[in-house]
Amino acid sequence: MLPSALALVAVLMAAETAAAQSPTPEPSPTETSTPGRVTLRTDREVVRFGGSVSLSGRVDPPTPGAEVDIIERDGTPLGRAVTDEDGRYVFRFSPERNLVLTATWTTVTSDPVRVGVRPRVSAHLGGVNLFGRALVRGRVQPAIPDQEVEVLLRRNGDAYRQRAVRPGGRGRFRVRLRIGKPGSYRAVARYGRPALVGDRASTESRATTLPSLRPGSSGSAVKRLEGRLRDLGYYLPSADRRYDHKTADAVIAFNKIQGRARVGDVDASTWKALASPKRPRPRVRSAGHIEIDQTRQVILVVKRNEVRWILHTSTGAGGATRDGVYRVFRKIAGYSGGGLYYPSYFDGLRAIHGWEEVPTYPASHGCARVPMWSAQWIHGLAEMGTEVRVYH
Repeated sequence: MLPSALALVAVLMAAETAAAQSPTPEPSPTETSTPGRVTLRTDREVVRFGGSVSLSGRVDPPTPGAEVDIIERDGTPLGRAVTDEDGRYVFRFSPERNLVLTATWTTVTSDPVRVGVRPRVSAHLGGVNLFGRALVRGRVQPAIPDQEVEVLLRRNGDAYRQRAVRPGGRGRFRVRLRIGKPGSYRAVARYGRPALVGDRASTESRATTLPSLRPGSSGSAVKRLEGRLRDLGYYLPSADRRYDHKTADAVIAFNKIQGRARVGDVDASTWKALASPKRPRPRVRSAGHIEIDQTRQVILVVKRNEVRWILHTSTGAGGATRDGVYRVFRKIAGYSGGGLYYPSYFDGLRAIHGWEEVPTYPASHGCARVPMWSAQWIHGLAEMGTEVRVYH
């Protein structure tokens, strides 16, 4: 082989050796960017309505001037924050309802955080009058459409009445609850869920008033007394706020049925008896009849198997009124020859009639006396043929 050929071979062999010893170059990386990460946290989980909440977080890799959107759970944007040189951000706002929020940066989203709003609730209980209606009023903030306030009235610590009411303008609400029992009352107003964190407000405790009343008294307490007597069936033409002889007669009839002292005045014990009264039952059931109870000295008007009205009476002294079953057979509209006012005769000369004096005990000659003011009323009910049952 020629020297020049040998030299060429040597050069080629040296190049192959050098190539074998040098590392194989890696391909160039593709031009891509990592998505990064964004965090979100709150400085408080529950805030009172009107207060502010601070949301904060960070983007990674740290990017100054990055825009972070705060988004509600339904996708509604709440606001936007811009990061500082360390990639941190802060967003402050005052929520008006419970929220679930996330932070979004570029294509990444944080874990959700919850922010609860506790409403402002106030309540006040007005006067508590037996057989009246106590006013509970107050205010809630914020007033959310269709969101109701639940008002619970407690008596002696136990649940007594409950009512739901929608607040009106500026979140104000009011409701009246009937007081049917004496005791100590307190109202609780609940509001919030589900749009808000539930909260409540309790009122001061108030005791029912049990005023002493007598003929000559007047005012709202008298009207409540008269209304209660009428509700229980003790006959009174109306509840007119004036404690007159009609009211006193109805009170006497009530005390007779309850087995109490037969007086026409009212004290605290009377109010309590009115709240938990004994209710008379007819001796027999029928579509309609009249009973004269000589033991209790009352007349019972029965309608549809129930005692509908009760009236103060005075029957015959010394057993002059005879027990038995009779029927009305004669009536006079006005005075009889013997001075009986609007009599309805049921047993010979014995009649139900009006008389000037109607004591609490048997005092007549055999008739069933009723107060003059009620004579025309009972005369109208005791139609011809009406059954009258007299008993002890």
